[in-house]
Amino acid sequence: MVLLSVVLGSCAPAKKQRLRCTDFTSSQQVIDAYRSGAKYLDSDGNGYACEDKFNVYVGKRDTVAVVPPAAKTGTAIEHLLLGNPSRATATPGSVNNYLLLKPQYALSYNAAKGIPNWASWQLNRAWLGRTDRQNDFRPDESLPVGLYRVNPAEYTGSGYDRGHLVPSADRTVSGVDNSATFLMTNMTPQSPDLNRGPWEKLESYCRELVGAGKELYIVAGASGELGRIGGGKVSVPARHWKVIVVLDAPGAGLAAVTGRTRVIAVDIPNGPRIKDAGWREFRVNVDRIEAATGYNLLSGVPENIQALLESRLDNR
Repeated sequence: MVLLSVVLGSCAPAKKQRLRCTDFTSSQQVIDAYRSGAKYLDSDGNGYACEDKFNVYVGKRDTVAVVPPAAKTGTAIEHLLLGNPSRATATPGSVNNYLLLKPQYALSYNAAKGIPNWASWQLNRAWLGRTDRQNDFRPDESLPVGLYRVNPAEYTGSGYDRGHLVPSADRTVSGVDNSATFLMTNMTPQSPDLNRGPWEKLESYCRELVGAGKELYIVAGASGELGRIGGGKVSVPARHWKVIVVLDAPGAGLAAVTGRTRVIAVDIPNGPRIKDAGWREFRVNVDRIEAATGYNLLSGVPENIQALLESRLDNR
């Protein structure tokens, strides 16, 4: 890794005008400007100045170095903290319940339906940054030979959106992380009113909770079938559901899950005329989703606490 550092006294006088990142043609210019007083170049206070263009790290005030921002790397322990809802495995016989473990999330893929059964992921501030939406929808080449790899074109003209289970905006600390959300194994056909209405509103609310210092563990999936698109290769779910366990602070893990822990659960029809609806209109308890799907959604939680949390309806 190449580090560029400067001595404070060598900096050129700060320019009087307010500089923008687009004004610079080199990392050294950003370094000089920042050390000369242009602290606003680190616009979000995360320790990087002009990070989208030059990756100038300014977190240490005595030295300034050009380094790449660290990518957040998740683990199966993080993303499956709540448990493996369908006991998915990465074995040849599990073609309709195939476990995919990625640094950014875990999911169960259903090859017969061409969609995920569910996806599970951790969300805290470490996953959020300023990376642009990549929009690189593509087949998931990590699927083993023999499992159908859905192509983005199979949604074309269907009237349904390529709807994320793990949202793009939940993975913005690096381009690699964000790009991973655009694999077709993370997509289900969602009605535009669902995808751009209550589903998106709940996604945004989750990030608001994270902004307030919470750590979330989220499981989302689909149930039922309205029909098929893509020449019959992709199932259109009748409903989409999501379960969110809200912890007060990052890092505590399952030990922080108690009978008082907030759990949000929704079950939303995949249809029209719901774009203006709020996500709270579709709240249910976890027991209802489990009854519809056959999954054990909080299996990682001790049974006595699990029973209490799954029967409760969120009212905040």
